[in-house]
Amino acid sequence: MRREDDMAVLPGTLRARGPEETWQALAPYLPGFGITRVARLTGLDCIGVPVWTAIRPASLTLTTSQGKGLTDGLARLSAVMEAIELWHVEQPLPIAAAGPAAEVAPDCPVADLPLTVPHSADVLARIAWEWTPGTHLISGEPAVVPVDLVRRRAQRPEWAPDLLRATSTGLACGSTRDEALLHALYEVVERDVLYRDGWSGGRNRILIAPHTVTDPDAREVINRLLDAGMGLEFFLVDGPYGLPVCVAYLWSEDHPQVFAGGGCHARPGIAATRALTEAAQSRAAVIAGTRDDLPSDSPDFGSLPHRPATARSAMPWPQATAHFPSPLGGFTGHIGEVAERIEIVTGHDPVVLDLSAPGLPVHTVQAVCPGTRSRIRRAMPR
Repeated sequence: MRREDDMAVLPGTLRARGPEETWQALAPYLPGFGITRVARLTGLDCIGVPVWTAIRPASLTLTTSQGKGLTDGLARLSAVMEAIELWHVEQPLPIAAAGPAAEVAPDCPVADLPLTVPHSADVLARIAWEWTPGTHLISGEPAVVPVDLVRRRAQRPEWAPDLLRATSTGLACGSTRDEALLHALYEVVERDVLYRDGWSGGRNRILIAPHTVTDPDAREVINRLLDAGMGLEFFLVDGPYGLPVCVAYLWSEDHPQVFAGGGCHARPGIAATRALTEAAQSRAAVIAGTRDDLPSDSPDFGSLPHRPATARSAMPWPQATAHFPSPLGGFTGHIGEVAERIEIVTGHDPVVLDLSAPGLPVHTVQAVCPGTRSRIRRAMPR
């Protein structure tokens, strides 16, 4: 493991600390998060990409959380971190005020928040909500946002309007606040880019020839997928943020269902690795069958999808990624750059909510970025 500034360079990712150091600090606290079991799912599939699950029987959201990585240590930690994220949003949140946006937060762009049903800004400004405190990421000024952006429907008072859609987009956990925050911002960008691409009918995608990928970590995952007989489609998706966003699709005759994964990072190789490993994780999660929101009888199973697109239309990876500049600085520099890109695209300064419980060796945040969107259904349109 080598370090760059405040980041540990690990296989396929950047973290504040190595996985074993983080695990040793975190393991004693797992029962307090309701995590009763952490299990390896890798051997249930033939691919060999490490996939783990963390189980919380008393969860108010999802009982199982999956994690992936290029090593067992990274995948195990990924599963536990995702479970801890969900534990944090199940806890009571601080309420700074209650009332309509026109009175409590006249500067909050409520019409640009994720809504269950579109409404005009005038109507939304008159609806009474409870508000939780946060901080504008660029200006550093205090902010408040409706707590229902984080609080799940089952946790809301009966009188609360069901207009805001609480999602896990921008929810992240890390060894440090900056590690968690950078991951949260990348997730916001990834999902907004894929949402825009979905609305365009996939016209923002560049098909990549898998054999041209030069990043060693992404190359390792690709080799495992192809050696296991997977049909692989791999795309670089163009978006307004100027950051690499990748999406990958897997299909095989032994389990004829399309599995997808997405990833974003300033380093194209990490974005690619995230997308590829997430697709493998999705497949392992379905094979395990323990995730709460999986359908018991998928309509996709048994229906033959289109074969992977022909390589004749594919672009070499070096050519497709040559225009991305190398990121500078550590976590702080990355965070500032991504936040500024989000503000340029959306016109809004992102807000970060610090959800971290005191005295724990991990930090959990949720980045709220008005003007960004994410898909509602689980599947990534192909």
